[in-house]
Amino acid sequence: MPTKLKKSVKTYNRQTGKTTTEHFYLHATKQDELVRIANDPNANPKLRMKCKRELTKRSKANGRLSK
Repeated sequence: MPTKLKKSVKTYNRQTGKTTTEHFYLHATKQDELVRIANDPNANPKLRMKCKRELTKRSKANGRLSK
């Protein structure tokens, strides 16, 4: 299962009666947000490490594409 930034959220629409689930995956998060969390000293250390790993993964992928 992909790594998550935070827990999933279920929202219930009272007009239609349907429930939608919103997931917060790291691979779908903007890079600016990942950098902000990785450099935030007040963030949870586990979350900071997750963001740093995702950033290194993205930098390696960009390196392969540019060659």
